[in-house]
Amino acid sequence: MARELMIRDPFDLAFMTLREAMDRMFDQALMRPYSGFSTPVNIYELPDRYHVSILMPGVRPESLEVQTLGSSVIIRGEVTPPEIEREKNVAALRCEWTGGRFARTIEFGDPIDADHIEARLENGVLHLTVPKAESVRPRVIKVQVAR
Repeated sequence: MARELMIRDPFDLAFMTLREAMDRMFDQALMRPYSGFSTPVNIYELPDRYHVSILMPGVRPESLEVQTLGSSVIIRGEVTPPEIEREKNVAALRCEWTGGRFARTIEFGDPIDADHIEARLENGVLHLTVPKAESVRPRVIKVQVAR
């Protein structure tokens, strides 16, 4: 069955399905125990793999952990708070982000090949290449001629 790709603004609530709204609500609720830090994500599907791009500004590679569980990938890490926050007698006039721990779980519909996942942090963006399991990859079947 071919999947239909629909391009739309992910923040346009008019086109959000009930499931997407519930997923967003639970994602946001589950993020709060860690911190107010949110990790926006883009997920792309190709015939043999998924590509995931996650914004990670201010995250050091050594603080990142990528883990698999079944057909899920879990990303955990920590954002270091700005140095100024540690100073005495500092008054924050506006704080739209702060440091803290975060976690993000991405559930793929198909089985994945956890042994061959690649992760690369580049310019504040974490790129994951997540191969699909061999059993769900498209295959070309050669048709033989009957004799």
